[in-house]
Formats: sequence, structure tokens, C-alpha cells
Amino acid sequence: MARRGHGERPAERRGLSAERVFAAAEPATDTPRASLQHRLARLTVPGDLVVPSPDGRLVCIACAHRCALPDGATGLCRARFRAGDTLRVPYGYVAARRVMPIERNTIYHLRPGRLGLTFGMFGCDLRCPWCSNADISQALRADDVAPPAVEPVSAAGLVQEAVTAGCEAVVSAFNEPMITAEWAFAVFTEARRHELATALVSDGNTTPEALAYLRPVTDVFRVDLKAADPSHYDLVGGVRDAPLAALRVARELGYWVEAVTMIVPGVNDDPGRLRDLASDLVTIDRDLPWHLNGFVPRYRMGDRPALSAAVLAAAAEVAYACGLRYVYVGNVADRLSELSHTRCPGCYLEVVRRSNYRVLARRLRDGCCPRCGLAIPGRWDERHSRA
Repeated sequence: MARRGHGERPAERRGLSAERVFAAAEPATDTPRASLQHRLARLTVPGDLVVPSPDGRLVCIACAHRCALPDGATGLCRARFRAGDTLRVPYGYVAARRVMPIERNTIYHLRPGRLGLTFGMFGCDLRCPWCSNADISQALRADDVAPPAVEPVSAAGLVQEAVTAGCEAVVSAFNEPMITAEWAFAVFTEARRHELATALVSDGNTTPEALAYLRPVTDVFRVDLKAADPSHYDLVGGVRDAPLAALRVARELGYWVEAVTMIVPGVNDDPGRLRDLASDLVTIDRDLPWHLNGFVPRYRMGDRPALSAAVLAAAAEVAYACGLRYVYVGNVADRLSELSHTRCPGCYLEVVRRSNYRVLARRLRDGCCPRCGLAIPGRWDERHSRA
């Protein structure tokens, strides 16, 4: 049973009445999307990630679009909107939550084999045609998806669910967490009180200001690098070069960072471009784990074939040749299980053995290889974190 809120009315948390917020987002048409937007307008608070513009607009700095909003306008994410002199942002609900191994978020160097509570809200700043969570990420943009129910909850209630379930982390994912950064900050602040790890699963289309805002309460920034060619970000509605820049900034700020690229046939599977992307990641940190995931037909690309395992294996070989030390392959079940293990780059011992996102064995000793003693970078637990 989902744990409901504890009396807090998010729309009134900092002084603006629920009625005024409700009116600011009055739907023009009676559609499921408009009804959802109407309800979510109540579940908002004034945002922190906003700066005034000289022309009177408010500039949202949660994502790289930096939407400049006049009164009554909504950002490209469809989740953040202006009401009067205030930017209203999502708060106090979830659209999805799931207790599952942390690895299911394609994060491998954070407490392997432990459980995490992963949660998400509605909305996204991108429009990927292969999205695996379109029912929540695109629910505010498209009328042809069936969104799940809105579940009001407090930050304390959500974290208590994680503690009760035996989780060691809370993860903001499913939709784009940076457009709901204020809610993530509240949840992660509560999670830190219980010594839980915290992680963002992001598309990387964000800003240095948003990363700095969340860093005091966040351990991991995991980024989906959608394209090997910056121009491909036009397809998904992102800002060219923003994700790589975000990874670099996050690493400089002290986040543990991991990157994921889902290789989509005919979109970002060019070997030369993948080599260029691997080389870019090496300049950020050769110890940055890069996950190469195979495309699975879904959403608006349901008629496209799944990616060949041979393409993934070849891409992994290229990434290692470029100098990356931790390269993983996923979404191919057990066909390439040898490429899902964490190996010591010194003596090649398997220090974490996996199969289809499940940890089968963990041989780390205080974050180090038990055979040669080499430190394996990651956030293995709260006592032996190695950034």
C-alpha cells in the first residue's frame, strides 16, 4: 500500500493559495492530458531554480533549455510554469515508485546488489521516440499515452517506505529528475538523515546551476547520452553538447558519474561517432563507467528491430581501446554476460559478477581488489566511498 501524505499541502507550502495555482493552469480543453495538468498544478511549490530576466520574464535554470517565461507560460518540460511572480514546480507526489536492485537503474558502482527505491514524477525536457517510460515522461505532452495515477506523498513518507523495504538508496528516475529538482532535493535531504545513498538518472540536458543545487544531497549523477553525434540531439529536442558538459561539471563537483548510451539502429550506431564519444568520456574520467545498451523496440519505434549483440560487443571493444576502464553491455540478457562484470583493471579479477542486472558475487574488500589491492573507483558504501 502506498504511503500517503502527512498533512502538508504542497501548493501552499510557501504562501501561494491552492486556488490561485489551480486557476493559473486551468485547462483549455477537456482531455486526459489537460485534466492531468490541472490536477498537478495543485501539487507544486515555488521553485528555487529560477532567475529574473531584465525584460520581466522568469528564466528557469533546471534544464539547458533555460525557458524564459512570461506570466502564465509553461516550460518545454510542461511541468514547470509561471503563476504571477512565481515559478511553480512539481512537489509532493509520485507517478511511479518501485523497490528494485540499484543496478536496474544502470548504475553499477553504487552499493552493488543492494535495493533502492526508485521514484519518478510526470514530465520531461526531451521527447525521445524510443522512451521506455513514455507513460509518465510524455504524459504532459501527448494525448496518446495512458498515464498512471497521481500519488500524493511526503518526502518523509517516501523515504520511510525505502527504509522499511530495506533499501540502501533512493533514486530519482523514470522521468527527467532535473525538472523536478526541488522535489528530489527534499527527498534526498530526508534520505541522508537515514544514511541512504542518493542518485539521479538524468538525460543530462541540464545546467551547472542545477547540478550545484543538488550536489549537497546527491551522490550519483547517471546520464543517458542519447547521441554519438551532437546534431542528433535535434531529434530528441535537446541542447547540443549539454549532456557531455553536464557530466564534466558533475565530475568536477564531486558526484560519482556514470553514462549510458542506448544504441539505436540508424540513429546513433555509427562506429566512428561512438569512438568519438568514448574519446570524449576519457577526457572527463577514464574511470567513468560507460554502459552500452541495446535498443529494444518500444514507444514510437516499435517497428524497428532490436540491436544486434555483435554491434554492442564491437562498440565495447572500441571504448576499451580508447582508454575507458569500465565498459558494460546491457539489454541483451545473458548473451554478453561477460561484459556486465566489473573487473579490476590491474589484474583483471572479477570483483563484481552480474547477470542481467543481478549481482551474483561481490569480491571487493573495502572498495579494493582483493587480489592486487587496487582501489576500484565508485561509491561502494558509506564508509569506503572512492570518488
